[in-house]
This record gives sequence, structure tokens and C-alpha cells, in this order.
Amino acid sequence: MTWWSIKINLKNRCQASQNLVKKAGVALASAFAVKKLVDFGKSCIELGSDLAEVQNVVDVTFPHMSAQVDKFAQSAAASFGLSETMAKQFAGTFGAMAKAFGFSEQQAYDMGTTLTGLAGDVASFYNISQDEAYTKLKSVFTGETETLKDLGVVMTQNALDAYAMANGWGKTTQAMSEAEKVALRYQFVQDQLSAATGDFVRTSDSWANQVRVLKLQFDSLKATLGQGLINVLTPVLKLLNQLLAKLTTVASAFK
Repeated sequence: MTWWSIKINLKNRCQASQNLVKKAGVALASAFAVKKLVDFGKSCIELGSDLAEVQNVVDVTFPHMSAQVDKFAQSAAASFGLSETMAKQFAGTFGAMAKAFGFSEQQAYDMGTTLTGLAGDVASFYNISQDEAYTKLKSVFTGETETLKDLGVVMTQNALDAYAMANGWGKTTQAMSEAEKVALRYQFVQDQLSAATGDFVRTSDSWANQVRVLKLQFDSLKATLGQGLINVLTPVLKLLNQLLAKLTTVASAFK
């Protein structure tokens, strides 16, 4: 074999190797793209399912005011830095807790939406997550004092008693019903966090809040797409469940 033929042979082998590498790269990129698409679809479905779950809480808690909660939640991203799902979850839980203490649906709506908005503002003002702010504000109903100290709110019994006497309640917490204590804590916490109220709108042009709004809007888009996917795939899922149920029956008979 001549030197020239050896050179050509090596060149052909090199080209074959390059083609193989290119094909492998294309296959790997395709697989990666499919995985990303599957992951995106899964994320959409999860967000869509979460939104459907919290909607159920809202419908049960506010049977006559569900539309008002929907309207509030849809504007929560721009007003408080909260996604629609977050706003409905927070408002629904706060409202349910308020109703458990005997407040009317209207009162529960007012308390729930006010505290939800405050959670968004507190998250912006203190640079904490919305979930953390939401957990701290549940102290209005639970009466816990430690969770609010990080926000500079010292909600001891002595502080509440002094606040009640200074603001026309005419009695201390010892003489109050549980509902009255909740109403007192609700007013006390709002006053103590007045500096944070409206902070998200005031600082909405900041980098951090613009990034937060972008993420929330993207999550809302994914949740909407997810609900569409759920509507399409639910009949298929039902069919699979029916099939598995029949297979289970056959397997039991076989056993």
C-alpha cells in the first residue's frame, strides 16, 4: 500500500468518525430537547393542578364571593408580587381561618384579601419569600408571637392590652372572646406593619421586583397551559384507571 493510499484511507476514516460524532451530537441534542419539553409540560400540569386545588378552597370558603376573589387574584402580580395561585391560596386560607372564628363571608373576604396583599408587601419590604411572609401573618389567627418578631412586631399580651385600651376597645384581652382577640390582632399587626404596606407598588420598578413579576407572569402562563393539558389528558387518565381496575380484577381471579 502506497503512502498516498494510506493518507486517503486515514482521511476517510477521519470523516467517518466526524460524521458519527455529528450524528451522536444530533441524537443527544434531540433527546435533551425532548426531556426539556417533557419537563416543561410536567411543570405546567403541576402548576395548573395547584391552581385548580386552591380554586376549590376559594369556592368553598367564599361561595357567594368567588368571582371577587378571582378578580383580586388576577391583579395580585402587579399589585402585590403574588401569582394567581399564591393569592388564591393565601386568601382562601386566611378566609377559612376567619370564618372558623365566626366572621361572616364578607368579613372573611376583607380580612383574607387584606392580609394576602400585606404578605406580598412584607415579602417585598423585608426581602423574604412570599410563603414566609404568609406563614408569619397567620399569627393573626393563631396568636403566635415568635414568628412576627423578625418583622419587628412584638405581639405580647401586654402589648395587645395596651393597644386595645389606647384604641377604644374598652377592655383587655382577658375579657375578650376569641373572635375579638383575632380582630384586635388583625388591627394591631396592620398598624405595626404600616411601613410595609404598599411597598411592592412603590418599588415595582426595582430589579428584584421586576424579576419577581416576570417569574410570576411566566408561572401564570404555565398554569394556564397546564389546565389545558389537564383537560386534554384527564379522559385518557380515566380510561387508564378503568383499564388497570379491570386488570387488577383479572389478576385477583388468576391468583
